[in-house]
Amino acid sequence: MPSNNIIHEVIEKSNIPLAAPSANISTKPSGTCVEDIKEDFDGNVDFIVDGGKCNIGIESTVVKVIDEIPVILRPGFITEDDIKNVIR
Repeated sequence: MPSNNIIHEVIEKSNIPLAAPSANISTKPSGTCVEDIKEDFDGNVDFIVDGGKCNIGIESTVVKVIDEIPVILRPGFITEDDIKNVIR
């Protein structure tokens, strides 16, 4: 779950499931400010929400629950130990 309040409002008001990965082109590091994102996407998106500079320049951890077992599909800022501490 993102920490940015702007995207929290978007999620709340969308009334649909929403997945929003990090704003980066595959194989490139995630940008940490809107200028990075504009440069990477160079007019290939309709709009960019500028929520300010990102505090963490690490991709999101992606987890899928398979047969009630969480599986990390992509490691990120939240570690396997962080997840284990929450699900115990």
